[in-house]
Amino acid sequence: MDRMDISSMIMGAAVASVMWIGFVPWARLKRLRELEARDATGRSGPGGAGEGPTPAP
Repeated sequence: MDRMDISSMIMGAAVASVMWIGFVPWARLKRLRELEARDATGRSGPGGAGEGPTPAP
C-alpha cells in the first residue's frame, strides 16, 4: 500500500470521529428538549429509553 492511502484513511477516520463527537450530543439534547416539552404540556407519548410503560387507555 502507498503511504498516501493510509494517511487518507487516518484523516478520514479523524474527520468522522470529530463529526460523531459533535453530532451525537446535539441529537441527544434535541431529544431531551422534546421530552421536556412533552412533559411540560402533560401529553403522554410513546415510551422511550428510560421511561416506564405507557398505561393502556
